[in-house]
Amino acid sequence: MLLRQNPAFRNLFFGRISSVFSDAIMFFSLLKWVEIQTGNSDSFTLFYIAFYMPVAFLTLPVGAWISKKTLQKVMIYSNAIQAITIVLFLIMMPFVAYEWIYVFLMILSVLGIFFVPANQSLFPYVVNEADRPKANSLLQLGFTAVKIAGQIFTAFAIKLAISPHLLLIISVILMMMSVIFIRMVKPEIKDISNADKRQWTLMKEGISFIIRKPMLRSLFLFLTLGMFVISSIDLLLIHFLTDYLGKGVENLSFIGTASLIGITIGALCTPMWYKKTEEKKWLILPVFFMLSLSIGSLYFITNWIYVLPFFMLQGIALGCFNISLITYLQEVVSKSHYTRVFSLYYMLSSSMALPGILLIGGLLSSIGFRQTIIMVTIILAILGIAGIISIPALKKDTMKSIETAN
Repeated sequence: MLLRQNPAFRNLFFGRISSVFSDAIMFFSLLKWVEIQTGNSDSFTLFYIAFYMPVAFLTLPVGAWISKKTLQKVMIYSNAIQAITIVLFLIMMPFVAYEWIYVFLMILSVLGIFFVPANQSLFPYVVNEADRPKANSLLQLGFTAVKIAGQIFTAFAIKLAISPHLLLIISVILMMMSVIFIRMVKPEIKDISNADKRQWTLMKEGISFIIRKPMLRSLFLFLTLGMFVISSIDLLLIHFLTDYLGKGVENLSFIGTASLIGITIGALCTPMWYKKTEEKKWLILPVFFMLSLSIGSLYFITNWIYVLPFFMLQGIALGCFNISLITYLQEVVSKSHYTRVFSLYYMLSSSMALPGILLIGGLLSSIGFRQTIIMVTIILAILGIAGIISIPALKKDTMKSIETAN
């Protein structure tokens, strides 16, 4: 088993899932704290804006900065400083106005930006090329399981009247566990090829590297467009359950569970599919058609239970999409561009949440639920067809590392 045979990957794996578990507990604990303090729905909108805004504007410069740093140290300092920040916030909570939570969230968001690109950039150094599909599958499974476990644990803890303060302390402990695991990832990795370059130059090179490579340009374009829609699915489902069916919003968790079961199946099967599939875009593009199918089903279905199979199929495609795309990028991107490419990947996959939710929310308010479903379904189907036509061949014979762009 890969986790047993590769100590560096094992420590990286447990360091990552400890950090994800900590983030899940922290996020929902702070959300509950805001609810206790205000009870105002506008405060939740500000909460998400504060959390996602730094991701949209700072991820790329951070990726350029960490490209010249020791990757393990970047992750260690990211989690350690986050833990210290939470402790300071716990101490100051009784003495400051609740509005300071938004400043606190922005600080945590900025610190979190450093961890993920460094983690993904370190991955190819500790896992050989043949084992990467399987390793990415394990990371996806661990990420999904731990994120859900963190949400469920926090929800049950809050129902048992455990205070957000105590939950934040648990989050700090998990962050420090992550630090311990990352410290054990050897050898330390630092890319010295960019040591003499300025930050602005590194950022321009990172963007230029993607723009000048047709296959990467196409993949990132479709990633951006896809995440723009994917990020708003929960909003569509809430309107489907409450406005269209007249059911409670708590049923959203069952649909989410069906999707996560699908993601798990997709993550388990993708390593086998990846090795057997010559043209890799057939593992990436089905997600657009499955999303179109699952969202389109909301137009006809009158009982939310019948939605579950559609969203499980969507989850399988989404799990396959995530692992195949990351594995492909790890295989074709030159090492000197790892941090900047994965920073851009993280920025696009995270920062599309806000504009996507704002757009879909506006459509729901202006044209109604059923018309919005039709529009989103058609857009996703068009994206899938356009991808088949426009994305260049992603075959095994093109898997050699792309040369660094001049």
